[in-house]
Amino acid sequence: MKTVVAVFSVLVASAFTLAAPPRVTEELTGKIISVTDGDTIKILVNRKPVTVRLEGIDAPEAKQSFGTKSKQALSEIVFGKTVVVKKTGEDRYGRTLGVIMIGRVDVNAEMIEDGWAWHYKKYNDEERLAKLEAKARSAKQGLWADPNPLAPWEYRTRKRTSNDPPATMFWLNSSSNTRHNQNCEYFENTKRGRLCGPKDGKPCGICGG
Repeated sequence: MKTVVAVFSVLVASAFTLAAPPRVTEELTGKIISVTDGDTIKILVNRKPVTVRLEGIDAPEAKQSFGTKSKQALSEIVFGKTVVVKKTGEDRYGRTLGVIMIGRVDVNAEMIEDGWAWHYKKYNDEERLAKLEAKARSAKQGLWADPNPLAPWEYRTRKRTSNDPPATMFWLNSSSNTRHNQNCEYFENTKRGRLCGPKDGKPCGICGG
């Protein structure tokens, strides 16, 4: 009986851990100087710009339905304001991952709650964000007014397999040593980088380099 109870306790603890928010490694304070889209901003920290990808959310791409509205929604919340970024790590493109806080307002959660972004379940399994997305879907908030919204990760996959012109120009993200071709959303759009050859660095997982 003790063994069964112990195993059950471990399973419950594991489930709780999986649903917990990501661990905060650092806090950055600064002013928002630009909004790239509905899930990416730039913040000025000690006079240096830092690109921040909002933890746990994925917003429509610029050319998708609601892409512009998602960007506008985030801009209305954060642009020009001083915020705290609860850093949770970095992505493979060298961008800071984090939760944007304005006072007690969790901006990441608000974007999901208002229907301007998906909960990015592939990289974040917080139960509270999943519930906010379900509530927004049910209320047809924001992008959920579309009867068949296309998730941005599916859009990016389709874009990769579409008839893009052959790659002739390449960009190396010098932070992650990742190579992007000119058809990639990250071409000339990383924190650090330079034009490079077709064999430099490692290929991007999105565009194939």
